[in-house]
Amino acid sequence: MEKNIFSIILNVGTVLVVAALAYGSYLNTTIAYSVGICVLIGIAVYAFRFLPAPKRRPRAEGAVAPSPAKSPASSAAIVVAVVVGLLLLLPTIVLWLGSYSPELGAFVGAIGLMAMFLILWFRSRYQRSHEGDQS
Repeated sequence: MEKNIFSIILNVGTVLVVAALAYGSYLNTTIAYSVGICVLIGIAVYAFRFLPAPKRRPRAEGAVAPSPAKSPASSAAIVVAVVVGLLLLLPTIVLWLGSYSPELGAFVGAIGLMAMFLILWFRSRYQRSHEGDQS
């Protein structure tokens, strides 16, 4: 990465956050578990960059694209409604699980929040693989 003011701010901010989390982990085991979960999620996200790039499907000359049975807008609205509904239920689920195990509640909360970004990431990969399909 090229060194500029943004990369310097990112690196300094990362060092400060890591130092604060290390100090908090030393003082409290719940913070230590939460930091461990965040580190595991970070490693999983880092591993995603090693996935192969999506393959571009060549479009046949003169071929007409099949019309979808449902419009993309209605499909997107259904997905957004389901995700927003689950995100509205997430605090209740996390608090219920947290009464049994704070670590499990933190893990489920982190997975729930990362799910939206995972959906968007998969969508961008799909769109990149179908980039040349629209005429």
